[in-house]
Amino acid sequence: MQIIINLIVFLFILTTIVSIHEFGHFIAAKIFGVYCGAFSIGMGPKIFHKKGKETEFQIRALPIGGFVSMAGEADQEDNEEFKDLPVERTLKGKKTYQKVIIFLAGIFMNFVLAIVIMLVLNVSVGTTPVNNCVIGQVLNDTPAQKAGLKVNDQIVAITDQNTHQEFPVESIEGLNKALTGDAHNNEKTVSLIVTIKRDGKKQDVPMSVTYQKDAAGYKLGIMQKTRRLGIGEAFTNTFTTIGTMSLAIFNALKLLVVNFTSTVKQMSGPVGIYKVTASVTENGQVAEIFYLMALLSVNIGIFNLMPVPGLDGAQTLFAIIEGVIGRELPINVKYALQAAGLGLILLLMFYITFQDIIKLF
Repeated sequence: MQIIINLIVFLFILTTIVSIHEFGHFIAAKIFGVYCGAFSIGMGPKIFHKKGKETEFQIRALPIGGFVSMAGEADQEDNEEFKDLPVERTLKGKKTYQKVIIFLAGIFMNFVLAIVIMLVLNVSVGTTPVNNCVIGQVLNDTPAQKAGLKVNDQIVAITDQNTHQEFPVESIEGLNKALTGDAHNNEKTVSLIVTIKRDGKKQDVPMSVTYQKDAAGYKLGIMQKTRRLGIGEAFTNTFTTIGTMSLAIFNALKLLVVNFTSTVKQMSGPVGIYKVTASVTENGQVAEIFYLMALLSVNIGIFNLMPVPGLDGAQTLFAIIEGVIGRELPINVKYALQAAGLGLILLLMFYITFQDIIKLF
């Protein structure tokens, strides 16, 4: 049953992201008067369709994406529906800036989706650590629990009983600094006095901690107390998070270009994404599922910016080149480049998917 739930969530995430992307192209095309023959959610055989004034809206059997067919696209040259349309109703009859907006509208909508998701999450469940070192959670079977520390205790100082050196603690950063290996000569076991404020009164709590190599220091076993984000903080955190996501993805694409062999081994395709989705779904945290959707939406948006034929970035580049030279590039050249680009993308996805499958065993 869990596998079915995981698969449903996975398909919901991908179909939503791709459908929102294609909806961006569709709306921009309609605004500029481009004839759109079909807007489809899903691929494969049609299971539902309804004809609008011009566009046929479709739901197809395979929930793995979607598409919009626009008059004037290189891959729509043989579409009989578009044969007798006046040129001004096609992409060919539009100004350069209009084509650019149409081609980039899908990417724009990917970012809109990510921003909306992150903003809703930050407003509804977003938190940030409090300024001082107040305990929000005491982890089980840890030095803090054994010593009797409690939620809402405020740690104000750490003293090494061996060296008698005191470390004032005003924040979680101060606590982390007081617990580094260097602060206690990297001793295997250290006896500490943890000075806390509880109910407005100071108390000294003796505690023994053990050096942890992975942390390069010592851990008490606590989580810092948090508070809800304010509206202003929610907006700031939303755009900061989207910016961080974007920079990480741009950096990954740069590494893919300069160090392809090493970088491609760290990438994930549909199988890897499904594995991550399943892990998040099984944790039962709805917020984490939507965070993953926001991350993937930004990822797909930026990936489409790449100037690879078949992607929106290349379509935009073609439109700009045509605007500069004052004529359309030969349709057979654009079609061939698009086919080659999509072929390369499919080969890359096949290789990455093969890697993902190997990792499962």
